[in-house]
Amino acid sequence: MRTYSLREPLGSRTLAAADFPLTLGGPGAVVLVPRVAPGAVAALVGLADGEPFLQPAGTVPVRLGDAALTESAWLHDGDRFDIEGARFRVDADGDEWGLTVEHEGGANETEPPLYEDLPLAIGAEDVPARQALHAIAFDAPAASAAAAVRRGPRVRVSPGRVAVWTVGGVLALVLAFLFASTAVTVQVKPGLDPDRVDFAGAIDVGTGGWHLVLPGEYELRVEKAGYVAGVQKVTVTSAANQKFELALAKLPGTLVVDTGGVRATVTANGRAVGEAPGELTLPAGTQLLAFDAPRHERLERTVEIEGLGKKQALQVQLVPGYAAVKFESVPAGAQVLVDGRAVGTTPYTGDLDAGRRAVALAHPEFRTWESMITVKAGEAQTVGPVQLGLPDARLAVRTEPAGADVSVSGAYRGRTPLTLTLAPGAAHEILVTRAGYAPVTRSITLEPKAQQSLALKLEAQLGEIVVQGEPRDAELYVDGRSRGAANQKLSLPSVPHTLEVRKAGLETFRTTLTPRPGLPQSVKYELKTAAEQKVARLGGSVRTSSGQVLKLLPAGRITLGSPRREPGRRTNEAQRIVELKRPVYVAVRAVTNADFRQFKPDHLTGAFRQETLDLDNYPVANVSWEDAAAYCNWLSQRDGLPAAYVRQGGKLVLASPATTGYRLPTEAEWEYAARADGRGGARKYPWGDNLPIPPKAGNWADAQAVYLQGPVLENYDDGFRVAAPVGSFAANALGFYDLGGNVLEWVHDYYTVYPEGGAPAVDPTGPNDGAAYAIRGSSWLTSRVAELRLAYRDYGASGRPNLGFRIARYAE
Repeated sequence: MRTYSLREPLGSRTLAAADFPLTLGGPGAVVLVPRVAPGAVAALVGLADGEPFLQPAGTVPVRLGDAALTESAWLHDGDRFDIEGARFRVDADGDEWGLTVEHEGGANETEPPLYEDLPLAIGAEDVPARQALHAIAFDAPAASAAAAVRRGPRVRVSPGRVAVWTVGGVLALVLAFLFASTAVTVQVKPGLDPDRVDFAGAIDVGTGGWHLVLPGEYELRVEKAGYVAGVQKVTVTSAANQKFELALAKLPGTLVVDTGGVRATVTANGRAVGEAPGELTLPAGTQLLAFDAPRHERLERTVEIEGLGKKQALQVQLVPGYAAVKFESVPAGAQVLVDGRAVGTTPYTGDLDAGRRAVALAHPEFRTWESMITVKAGEAQTVGPVQLGLPDARLAVRTEPAGADVSVSGAYRGRTPLTLTLAPGAAHEILVTRAGYAPVTRSITLEPKAQQSLALKLEAQLGEIVVQGEPRDAELYVDGRSRGAANQKLSLPSVPHTLEVRKAGLETFRTTLTPRPGLPQSVKYELKTAAEQKVARLGGSVRTSSGQVLKLLPAGRITLGSPRREPGRRTNEAQRIVELKRPVYVAVRAVTNADFRQFKPDHLTGAFRQETLDLDNYPVANVSWEDAAAYCNWLSQRDGLPAAYVRQGGKLVLASPATTGYRLPTEAEWEYAARADGRGGARKYPWGDNLPIPPKAGNWADAQAVYLQGPVLENYDDGFRVAAPVGSFAANALGFYDLGGNVLEWVHDYYTVYPEGGAPAVDPTGPNDGAAYAIRGSSWLTSRVAELRLAYRDYGASGRPNLGFRIARYAE
């Protein structure tokens, strides 16, 4: 490793790599250069990969050899450089490198001596102020003259004068140091008087906590006996009253532990610190010591460690974690097992660890004795003498069929095939049971060590099951095995059985039952198609959060419109076939004023010629198609369903694909729900196919409305002048109210005139665009029989006092 040194008039010192770069300049620099102003740096000596180099600072001229130095240059052995007349020499020998400072030199010229023979007259008028020196002739001998010629002039310097110059130089350096240095205070915590304070690499004058140090960066080291030395990087500036604080930590202490010879592992505050007995090195302060030794109880002790490198003594006594236990048996010679491990033969005494222990006494001629004991540390105990019983006998139980449950004297022992261990010399009640079979009871007494078998054939208990249903040509399966035609009578064991009735193309019927002896049971089945089963699983109705009931519309096919020769037929009633396959729920009643005002609290249906239409249970009216669709979306959001309508081009249109949110019924769904008679046919009028109108068949323009408008239905009185509360009249064949009476109803479809015939349409939703929407049904303003027909179609774009709506939604 390379070493570095600096030699200057004030002494020599060894440098470390961390001391570089060295500043060369005026007071405040690492190396002082005369004639350089205080605080100014003339050059730097630095290291690069361990090799020294010289770099001028540019403030004063620097010469390396005979040339002016303007940039960094490597320093080699024998190199000399000059700064303001101060000379420096480089000495390098292998791994030793040194820099020697040779400050400016000069002749020590002496002043001329004063002639003591010539008195000085000072102040006299006739005597000049400075007297001239007169040469004195001197003839030296030839030899002496020759010698004088050979030696040349001889200069003599007074020793006193040399001493004066030396003192003066030292004083000048001291004054320069005092002028450039800074007074700093070093405070050591906690309130310590340090033994040594060292600013590494600095000329440090001072003692205790007060020091004079030249400005610069240093490594401050503070030492105090009994404490860990403190080291801190500090920067000394020219500012006054600088203070540095260091905290010293106590050195660890040594704890000499005596455990009485018991080897123990020691932890301090949960950290392993060594073993005892022995010496432990521990930090100063409070320590929670724990001593763990095999087969001894754990011991904890709190100790205050003084530290400061001092020794302390601690004596602990560990408590054994075991106790002597004696085992005795009658007869003797039984093997003693503790927690399944053999430890000896009775009579036996041994040390057992404290705690709950499973013990057993095993003798080849007698029954094994087993028990649990509690061993308390340091407390001896005796187990026994234990009277060993006679050895057990073994009974193997087999049944046909297997899987029967076996109980002995009321205690369940397992399922056949089973081998039992039974006490000898006593009668044991054996009960064998299996579901569907008669129970069997036996009483058995066995000899010691006997091995005996018990084989039983169980008698089945049968129950009668009668299976009936449609279609009759379906096939019956019992527990996965075919039993032939579905309609038959079965005799089955009284255990749970799975019955299935299967036929291709139909949903399988499945049930589980347990036959009961002497109690016949019947099973009814009806196989349905997958679609029928699906509808059955959906449930017949759903209810909205506002209490509106929607009924599941059965799937089916219907011919919409009317025949050409039907009286009152209009040209927009072309007949076409539709098929409804996707399950859909349709509201059984129209939306009421109360329902709609939950959506728009300020809505008013209004009045018709002083007759109010605004009662809560009246159907809502005077709403546009957009109002009805917006209500559906609001209700969907409220009930956690996806919106059925989305806004496109400024209009609400059905989402694609269609969701399960609330919407208006399609025209096909409305006409199907209104006309289906429940027998596969289609009604012409809301009440049926024939005239006259039956009493109370619906709410139309009757005799009570004559003063409201001109034409009315003759000889008919429904009891209401205008609108009626929803559901005031009987429901139709499918359970829907007011389809074809009370108010007209918006449906989902854009209005269009369909062509006659064509292929059946499946779940149609009408045109994709249009100028008006379809309106279906009749109302309390309808007075013409032709408009009471359920095939009658109307259209519009804005609300009317007799136009409302009901809601629908797809089931899935």
